[in-house]
Amino acid sequence: MKTKTIIKYYSIWQLAIIVIAILAPKLLPLRETYLGIGTKTFLQNPLLYSRANFDGNHYIRIAKNGYGYAEEAFFPLYPNIMKLLIPQIKNDTLTGVIISSVAFLFACIFFVRLIELDYSSAAARYSLLALLAFPTSFYFGAVYTESLFILLVLSSFYYARARRWWIAAVLGALAANTRFVGIFMFPALLLEFWQQRRSLIGLLPAFLVPLGLISYMLFLQNTVGDSLAFIHVQKLYGQFRSERIILLPQVFYRYTRMVVTVTKTDPIYYTLWLELVTALMFLFTTILSAFKKIRPSYIIFNLAAYLVPTFTGSFVSLPRYVLACFPSFIILGQIASAKPRFRLFFFAILALFFFEVVALFVRGYWVG
Repeated sequence: MKTKTIIKYYSIWQLAIIVIAILAPKLLPLRETYLGIGTKTFLQNPLLYSRANFDGNHYIRIAKNGYGYAEEAFFPLYPNIMKLLIPQIKNDTLTGVIISSVAFLFACIFFVRLIELDYSSAAARYSLLALLAFPTSFYFGAVYTESLFILLVLSSFYYARARRWWIAAVLGALAANTRFVGIFMFPALLLEFWQQRRSLIGLLPAFLVPLGLISYMLFLQNTVGDSLAFIHVQKLYGQFRSERIILLPQVFYRYTRMVVTVTKTDPIYYTLWLELVTALMFLFTTILSAFKKIRPSYIIFNLAAYLVPTFTGSFVSLPRYVLACFPSFIILGQIASAKPRFRLFFFAILALFFFEVVALFVRGYWVG
């Protein structure tokens, strides 16, 4: 696929978010509780400031003032980049949006190039479209870490495939400094390096990856006296989250009960279904990846990116977290490429939910 085609799809995706954000006020009242900035400022430019709703506000605060109470859950690389660029761009929210948008454009390019190493251009095209059309993909253009993280993961794997071992390892370490699940680039790259090099000395670059997480843990130990604070504060960001590991079957059981008992007119009812359906879809694609000749290193990362968030005992934010499960999107792209009837239905459903989820988010409703 030509780069200009990737840019075209990316531009349509950005335009779709803007159009939905313009239409959303006509459909939904504004919820002011978790806007990324004060209501007065938000109303001056909703198209911009709606992209910093919910967690975006934390990243802005960390970039401007350093870590505050219980903000250790938010890893440092993204806000540190914001901190460097805010003085030049002058607007903290715009800085985050630019970082995320540029990172995601490059992520799209790396995604396609990585897929084309093993599959057809058609599979690459539909995998990219599945990623762009996924209901929570708008987070890639928001003040969140998703775009930076997936760029680092995809580029790390790409350079590993290109046998640029040290570049791949450095990018993997940066991923581990962006999100906790980035640490699973370590076993993934170990396996990838071993498959290509078959020597113990060839594994050496991969040992850079844990330094991304270790550096943050040392920072936490020095500042709050708890190197695992990013885990211990999780319970404050969701009423069903737990510090101890909860296995996946129990989480599915919890959600089945909640879907049955929650009032259907409550906005959380829609979010519960979104989280549950996402969990089922990505469980299916994660299992299927083992039978579709997906590279073992990709499978390791995909499994971790899917399972680790569920160990808190909740699917809260899972529709956002699975954006990192790029092998699952490759599976969806392969299916869409091979089955035209499925493709039409699949993308129609994605487009419908994309509209609904973006509209809810920009108006201050929790979607994950």
